[in-house]
Amino acid sequence: MRENPPIWTFQGAASPSSLSISLDGKFAGVGHKKGLTFLNESGRPVWNNSKIRRVRDISVSTRTGLMSIASGQKVIYLVNRDGKIRWHRELQSSAVSTSINSRGTIIAVGTDEGRLIVYDGNGKVKWEKHLSNSDFSVNSVDISSDGQFIVVGTNYSRVYLYNIKGDILWTKETSSEVIQTCISSNGDYIGYLTSDNTFTFGVKSSRILWEENFAVKPVWIDMTQTADFVSIGETSSKVTLFNKKGRKVWGFKSRPSTKGVMASGGGYLFLGGADGVYKYTLEPYLQRLLKYAHNRIEKAASDNLDTTTAKKFFQTAQSDLKNRNHLNFLVNVQQASRSAREARIIESDVTPNERRLERNEMEKNQSDITLTADNNEDEMMSKLVQLAEMHESGILSEDEFLMAKSKLLKL
Repeated sequence: MRENPPIWTFQGAASPSSLSISLDGKFAGVGHKKGLTFLNESGRPVWNNSKIRRVRDISVSTRTGLMSIASGQKVIYLVNRDGKIRWHRELQSSAVSTSINSRGTIIAVGTDEGRLIVYDGNGKVKWEKHLSNSDFSVNSVDISSDGQFIVVGTNYSRVYLYNIKGDILWTKETSSEVIQTCISSNGDYIGYLTSDNTFTFGVKSSRILWEENFAVKPVWIDMTQTADFVSIGETSSKVTLFNKKGRKVWGFKSRPSTKGVMASGGGYLFLGGADGVYKYTLEPYLQRLLKYAHNRIEKAASDNLDTTTAKKFFQTAQSDLKNRNHLNFLVNVQQASRSAREARIIESDVTPNERRLERNEMEKNQSDITLTADNNEDEMMSKLVQLAEMHESGILSEDEFLMAKSKLLKL
């Protein structure tokens, strides 16, 4: 697994205690014991706020740029993009985790004494819950971008899902303490990391789709708004992407980092450690998604299927990627692949009955081909990642790695 150099490095602050980055990666917040630093798209500091100390967690509103700040000094802050404090509320115990929705109208905070408090955009308490009979820390809280759902993870080895009214939709006992959570923009998909080195990916109903157990405890996790992929800091210097099916699809070596977040649009990672904070691009992987969609369209066209709609989505996705509109890219590239998969037979001069029989047979074959193609593509990506890991660990020499990779790509 090769090292992916960062776009930029910032070394002007203490070791970060928390990180957050905007949906489009154009600005980021770095929290540390001495305050809060706001960085622009180029990694240059725009302002510092030393009044907010012992920052434990940061969350950025994707539409407004407002930031909710959880402080170990028993305070929750709402801060404007220019660094001015809009309001703050004192708490009965230290704030550990926080999250804000895209419009900045819902702010949630978890405390080290097991309390979940939800505020509106003006700082008024909407509702409050004590999540257990004992004072177990609320390690992680995440609000869906639309503000309709809140997922919560605690030291009590439980994960909870609430709706915006404060009704508990479900709670699930986990294998160990919940360290971190993540949620898609509409709450349809949920992920959480537990202290026994296990990441779990599931749906809103609480059904688990897949789990991954790691040899060592991952450093951080995050999910795109579309839930197309999850990024996981497997170690302080190794990042791996998993697709929605739970397959490893890409990864790289990073600078040593103890914290990490992903821009929810899916285009960037923001990592930080003792030597600085770093911004990485994920466009090499996004280019792979574009190539995969292109191959599906070409295959559909060769089978005499109507790819007009698929090509329109593909062209839009190309434009999105060129303009670094990563969230729209993910939506449109998936639509392109889906439209190619569902493309209909182009009309011909055969009789209606012959055309109907041909279409039925083609749809049956296309369904089989699609399943095989999906599995083959995922399996190929997974094997490439495994080969890279074996090479990195010394199991395979450089020549052995190149030979195995070459053989695999010829299959």
